[in-house]
Amino acid sequence: MKEARELQTLLDQLEHHIKAQADEMDCLRRDAARYRWLNKYTAQLFMVTEAQMNDEVDRAMRGGER
Repeated sequence: MKEARELQTLLDQLEHHIKAQADEMDCLRRDAARYRWLNKYTAQLFMVTEAQMNDEVDRAMRGGER
């Protein structure tokens, strides 16, 4: 009986962690979609391609080095 309760507790904890990770993945997917939209909009604003915008963002994140 004790072992069954311990196993159930472990399963409950595992289920909680899986749900938390799924929630985190959903947040990351939404952030990625927002970034893609923002990148597209900013590229249009500055009249550059999205690839050029990605390159500039990457360069800025590296501290300006090429």
